[in-house]
Amino acid sequence: MKEFDVYLFDFDGTLVDSYESLVLVFEGAYSAVNVKVPEGYTLRLMRCPLYVGYEELNGPQNEASKKLFGDEIIRLLDDEEVLKATKAYPEVEETLKELVNRGKKLGIVTSNNKKHVREVLRFLGIDESLFSIIVGNEETKKHKPNPDPIYKGLELLNVGKNGVCYVGDARDDMASAINAGVAPVLVDRKDEYHGECEFEIDNLTGLLNY
Repeated sequence: MKEFDVYLFDFDGTLVDSYESLVLVFEGAYSAVNVKVPEGYTLRLMRCPLYVGYEELNGPQNEASKKLFGDEIIRLLDDEEVLKATKAYPEVEETLKELVNRGKKLGIVTSNNKKHVREVLRFLGIDESLFSIIVGNEETKKHKPNPDPIYKGLELLNVGKNGVCYVGDARDDMASAINAGVAPVLVDRKDEYHGECEFEIDNLTGLLNY
């Protein structure tokens, strides 16, 4: 694994296991607009922009329904039951602390909203100060696989593209990294994408093995 100076991280599926929690969020929000989420479809919804999934599931196109859906997503993300269903991957905090000890800069660039990310970090006891920046979905108009979220992270850190990687668990994460001109690092915990990315690890401890 190559060594980098700056490590930008996706959040859901990369730093935290949020699958069960997002099942609750998506099922609740889609139910509010009378759309049923097919069994097993939550993983797809986690890995695409919010309204791309909404279009795929034929969500109502009137503005009132779209607003209701978006409001329910935000409301449910902060529900206590949802927070309790979110888990940290066991190696995450130790790996992050070691990277910081080695003088690396860390950041989160996510399609989730920043408030919820901070709530989850607090709930799981992960020290937010390990991260120099957090970029949420409210900070750019375009989202992954567009490069703008990563560009925003680079801007906030005041760094160029050299020596920067983006660590994520999905193809859109890798595409966003490539489009932004930074190195993609794929966390392939379930061996779904073997051989698709130059830098592949099966958990975050792989970042420490130079």
